[in-house]
Amino acid sequence: MGTGTEREGIPEISLTLREHNQSCFLEYDEGILNELAHPHLRVRICYPDGYERVYPVFQQNAGIYGEYSDYLRMHGCACCSLTSILAAMRRNLSGIKPQDTITQVEKNLLPRQDYEKNYSRPVEKQMPVTLYGISRILKQESIQCSYIMHFKRKTAMEVIDRHLCSGNPVIFETSRIRYKNNMIASVMDKKYAGSYHTMIMLGYDRDKRVIFTDSATRSWAGDVQRLKWAPLPELMDYMFPQRNTQSHPVYFHRRSDTGGFILVFSRDKIENLIQKNIDKLMIFPYN
Repeated sequence: MGTGTEREGIPEISLTLREHNQSCFLEYDEGILNELAHPHLRVRICYPDGYERVYPVFQQNAGIYGEYSDYLRMHGCACCSLTSILAAMRRNLSGIKPQDTITQVEKNLLPRQDYEKNYSRPVEKQMPVTLYGISRILKQESIQCSYIMHFKRKTAMEVIDRHLCSGNPVIFETSRIRYKNNMIASVMDKKYAGSYHTMIMLGYDRDKRVIFTDSATRSWAGDVQRLKWAPLPELMDYMFPQRNTQSHPVYFHRRSDTGGFILVFSRDKIENLIQKNIDKLMIFPYN
């Protein structure tokens, strides 16, 4: 555990993955809560075998991204999340910043015509990379993942629960529509998204709360910003499946063409239960 260190002026906190009763949780010192309002934070996850992964977490409206600062302020949640995963999963990308993801990773790994069309528009009309686009990039970087496009909530919650309990992260998307018991309860609940918002579930804490990254600053969270905590059922209330499963845009187009979540395998072990339940869901069929 650790309360935080600094590298190159960037605060760093440590979370330790503990195994207990065939499950995993992230242990931390309460002192990390004092570090979570920074615009750039390094989150080091220490595994039982001594291996470590470092997730840089960025504030999208920090204004520190050069010519892409306005784009990241308006549309940057997906780019920030993608950057965090790439940096954690690939040593050669450990120092990558969101603007590098745009100018190098997206440019090189997404279809050139889609990339140029998106970024040739005025900045307010440029769109974020979709979950499909993120999963496509991860696959091309040989990062093992499963993009779940469409899901039933009960099954999806079981899959995500087992995935987190196995010590693996989940990239997920929320909207301002909140569900309750599979019915729409509110169409303007902005707790986790102004419109749509992409974040990363890093794992559970000892109390079975999800620890997740957030590039947005929420007034309700006070000084606890770059990492936040919430019960999985609550986060699931703001998640949504992709309705148009025949459409696979790499940049956001409309609500029916986005949604779902991405299971990222940061550890070699894949639980049989996870794979069994994944088979019940709709995964994008990669070639």
